[in-house]
Order: sequence, then structure tokens, then C-alpha cells
Amino acid sequence: MPAWLDSLLQQPEAAFYKIENGARHYWDITKSEYKPVPQKQGILFLDAWKRERGVIKKNAGAGVVDLGEGVLCLEFHSKMNSIGGDTIQMARTAIDLLDKGYEGLIIANQGEHFSAGANLMLLLLEAQEGNWDELNLAIRAFQQMTMSFRYSPKPVVAAPFSLALGGGCEVCLGSDAVHSAAEVYTGLVELGAGLIPAGGGTKEMLARQMAKVPAGGDPLPFLRKAFESIALGKVSRSALDAKRLGYFEETDTFSMNSDRLIQDAKNVVLRLSQNYHPPQPRRDILLTGRAGFAYLQMGVYLMKEAGYISEYDSRLAEKLIWILTGGDLTEPTRVDEQFVLDMEREAFLSLLGQRKTQERIQHLLKTGKPLKN
Repeated sequence: MPAWLDSLLQQPEAAFYKIENGARHYWDITKSEYKPVPQKQGILFLDAWKRERGVIKKNAGAGVVDLGEGVLCLEFHSKMNSIGGDTIQMARTAIDLLDKGYEGLIIANQGEHFSAGANLMLLLLEAQEGNWDELNLAIRAFQQMTMSFRYSPKPVVAAPFSLALGGGCEVCLGSDAVHSAAEVYTGLVELGAGLIPAGGGTKEMLARQMAKVPAGGDPLPFLRKAFESIALGKVSRSALDAKRLGYFEETDTFSMNSDRLIQDAKNVVLRLSQNYHPPQPRRDILLTGRAGFAYLQMGVYLMKEAGYISEYDSRLAEKLIWILTGGDLTEPTRVDEQFVLDMEREAFLSLLGQRKTQERIQHLLKTGKPLKN
């Protein structure tokens, strides 16, 4: 056996790596002593940072970390980083802290996935118990969280990577900007669970597409693009693909090296904070009414008759169409964001009470695969 191994075995911990004074150290076999692990420039590891500087506040679902230079980090750390009441509570804490001398906030973590979405198990149990008032409040709180990201007094940047699905995608849609990993799989996949996006995702996709309609132009092609991204549960294969699908803006950026993601997102916040003015709430989202409803409904009918989708799929699609068009409006109408959010929440609650939706959620939780019933 080499001599350096004997000297290591004589140490109290006898380990190649150890934590000392909050920093990670390694055993130098040439000097027979522990030395700090070199930190690569431009890379910020949250675990090491928290060991050295601590956490401002945390609970079972998330925590708030001070990254220095006036930037906060909202870190998810639940199972699969699913979003529940604890996460929403900590998001509220992070937004409140921004008024106390901070420059901005990033939403980031270094788990296996950014976020797999809302806590479906909790939603299913509440629905089966008939706790509709609690569910209504929970969905409203989720909507308020994503809205608070957009209209906070300081910039909020999401830093998704790996999977950012459902509610995880809605967190990105609600942020001022996104700085993602180059490889990111994001999308609004709620219809696979028998639901519709109700954390502001439907509203945001509609608002983004309607904002692209040229003066005097036909809004129906833009409406169709918003519908297809949600109804077909399209998931991006990269950051560039997420822009094509409308989940990210053209101005959003990404890191080729995922190790640099958090530091790069922090730099984006600092850049945005230099001349930041919170956006004004939207009050002019275009709803096309009956014309748009009939246009999209015809496509759903043809898909059902051709056997591409089930009867229940078509019902889900029509619920989505009702929100995207305003349903029975006799003429195109411009509304504020809260109008669409209320429609989202109402549709979500009505679907959560359906037996087939509950069957889809149960199957998804059990197998990880969608059920076509």
C-alpha cells in the first residue's frame, strides 16, 4: 500500500473529502494534508454556498438563499421539486424580502430536475375529500405566486434545466426573464393528467400570442398556436425549441455549461436591475369569442372523428378553448389578466371533480405515464 494512504488512515475522519469551516476540502496525497477544493471561476454551487453562508429562511418545500451582491435565490427542494403550499409560502417570503435592499431574485436549484410541476397527489386527495374551498384557495395562491414574479418590485429570473413541466413551466412563464440550461425539457402537460394549466400558464400563452397579432390582422392563427402548444402537451427539446413553442421569449438566454447556470442567471438579474421598471398589468388581452371557439372546436371534432383523440380528450380541449376564446362572447373583446385567471381556476376545479380526470392522475402517479381514457 502507498505511504500516503497510511498517513490518511491516521487522520480522525480518514476520508478523501471533508467539510471544514463550511468549505469542502480534499486530501492532498503529495503534501499529506487537507486543502480546500479549488473553486472554478463563474461556477456557484448552492450546497457549498449554503454551508458557508447559511440560509435566510426555509421550510420543507423551498428555501431562500442570499447569493451576494444583492441577489436572492428561491430554491425548491421537495420531492421532484414539486410545487405545493410550502413552496408558495417561501416564494411569498422571497418577494417580500426584495423590498429590503435586494437587487433581484433567481428561481433555481441544483437537484435532478428544476420542477415536475404541482403536487398532484395533494390535489387528488383534496378532491377525493371534497375540500373544494381549500382547493380554490390553493389554486388562487399558485396564480398569485406566478403573478408576483412578473410584477415584483425587482427583476425575477427563472433558471430551469432538465425537466420544467406543468407548474414548473408556469413559474418560467411568470418570471421577468428566463436563463436556462441549453438542454431543457419544458411544456404545459396538464391535459395528460386530465387538467388544464391553471397557474397562469393558459393566460400567459394566450397573452403572448395575442400580443403578436398585427394591427387589423387575423388573430386566429395566433390563437391556434397557443391552443396547440397546450392541447398537444408539446415539450421542448432545448432552450431554442422552447422559444419556438412560445414558452420562452426571444430575448431569453441560456448557458451551454449547466454548471454555470446559477452564476449566469445571477448576472442576468444584476444586468436587469440596473434600469428596472416593473411591467404594468395587462388589461387588453384579446378574446375572440364565438368565432374563435368555432374555429378551434372544428379541429377538435375532426380529430375525434378520425380517432386521434378520445371523447374525454375532446371535452378537455373544449374546456381549454372556452378559456382561450372567452367562450360565448358575441364579438372580440379585450379583458384584463384576472378575467382569464378566474376562467382558468374555474375550469381546473370542475375537471378535478371528474372521475376520468382522477383516474388519469392516479395512473400518472402510479406509472409515470399518461392514461388515455
